[in-house]
Amino acid sequence: MLRLLSILALTTCLLPGLRAQTFEETMGLQPSYLTMDEALHKVLEKSLDVRIEWLNWAVADSQTDAAWGKFEPAYFLSSTWRESNLPQNALEYVQTGGVFLPLDEPNMFKQQSFISQTGIEGLLPLGTQYKIFASLGEFRNDLNRQRPPSIFYPEYAAAVGVTLTQPLLRDFGPDVNLAEVRVSRKNEAIADHQWEARLQRSIALVMLDYYDLIFAVENLGVKRDVVIFAQKLVAENQKRLEAGQLSPADVQEAEVAVALAREEVITALSFAVEKQRSIKGQILGSLEEGSGLIFLPRDSLPIISPHTDRERLLRTALARRPDHRAAIEEAEKQAIVVKYSRNQLLPRLDLQATLTANGLSGDRSGAYQQAFDRQGYDTQVGFQFSIPLGNRTAKANSAVAENRQQQAILNIARSELNVSVELDTIIAQVKAAKARLESTRESVGLSERLLETEQKRLGEGVARTFDVLKARSGQADARTRQIAALADYNKAATQLALISGTLLERQGIRIDRSSRQPQAVKDKH
Repeated sequence: MLRLLSILALTTCLLPGLRAQTFEETMGLQPSYLTMDEALHKVLEKSLDVRIEWLNWAVADSQTDAAWGKFEPAYFLSSTWRESNLPQNALEYVQTGGVFLPLDEPNMFKQQSFISQTGIEGLLPLGTQYKIFASLGEFRNDLNRQRPPSIFYPEYAAAVGVTLTQPLLRDFGPDVNLAEVRVSRKNEAIADHQWEARLQRSIALVMLDYYDLIFAVENLGVKRDVVIFAQKLVAENQKRLEAGQLSPADVQEAEVAVALAREEVITALSFAVEKQRSIKGQILGSLEEGSGLIFLPRDSLPIISPHTDRERLLRTALARRPDHRAAIEEAEKQAIVVKYSRNQLLPRLDLQATLTANGLSGDRSGAYQQAFDRQGYDTQVGFQFSIPLGNRTAKANSAVAENRQQQAILNIARSELNVSVELDTIIAQVKAAKARLESTRESVGLSERLLETEQKRLGEGVARTFDVLKARSGQADARTRQIAALADYNKAATQLALISGTLLERQGIRIDRSSRQPQAVKDKH
């Protein structure tokens, strides 16, 4: 970075014509410098892609809460008031105390009743449905107005009890009744892995763009050096022309070189601008941020040496890659669905039991007291059996679940194959990038020696300006290739870390899952 600032200062002093070849004046953009760590912090804090993917986890987490909701008890309360004035047949008339007297019209039995019931009902993971209730009825009718037979007017009948329904085949057991909860948990884990994968891709994209920006800035310095060199050569050739040592063609050749070098400077500026779209998309959180800015790196290109042990990298990738772990979670989720769907093929056989304590009195509290003292009781035990003829829906659902399970298992195999192929490809790219980098170092050394030779020959009058400019252009091209090779080597190493699942660890980023909500944390160096 200091080297770049020095070049800019020297350019301002020596070449007023280059002043327009800056980001501010050529592109209308104000440079904003940031380090790699600062760029990664912005990804963690502001990346819209990462934040959107995290909300998928939040949705899955809420769906898990919703799945647990089926086991929450429910309070119920019901009340019914009824007034009846019903004609009685002979049997009903006798049963309600009627005497054998001739009647011209049917006897009308009149009754007013108010019945209420309250309690708690719910479902247990075993499949047990329970209902704990208390009821009270108030009755006023033709019979309880008479004493005898009635001893209370009005009559209050209370009951407290419990009803249990236990499935024995379909819907029996925790595996079935907790299936929705377990599926939701798997969806939550899958969303977690997908969010982590999105985070890793965003970090990798920013790192790749950052290395491209370093290349763009350093290459810009190389191109500006060529302009400065050509401009100096123009000045020197002009003096030699005036001294009669060179022809006008030599001056013109140097001037042409200045113009061409300036074009390459503008091209280098444009390349840096082109790289902004991707990096801004990951480190900015709104439309207003970054307006009129071009982000440029403060760091230089590092020289890293990633290990390329395929077997070790493959083991690490299969253990850490979030997309591969998500595929495994999906297969486990489908296994839960298969188990549930197979249970739904069974017939329904439910055991039902009700136990009630009853009480009768002339007031409400007395009725409840009599019920708790078990003045009377009612016990019922039975079963209910049913089976759909054909059972087509359950069979189809079971077949769908098993096919999806097979898909999920095959997806694991495909994921393993993809990881293996990706590793082979990127390892080859890393090795090729390293070999290319070593080759460019040699090219730079040779081109620098050639330039020194041509400059010496020009001073001795045995070389033309064209030869010097050609050698200087070749030296700049070699330097550009060297910078590009180093940038590509770093990019290949970054891709290798991403594919092997070690990118977050390399960058000092960890996923904190100690609290309910997972979050990415960058360790301080």
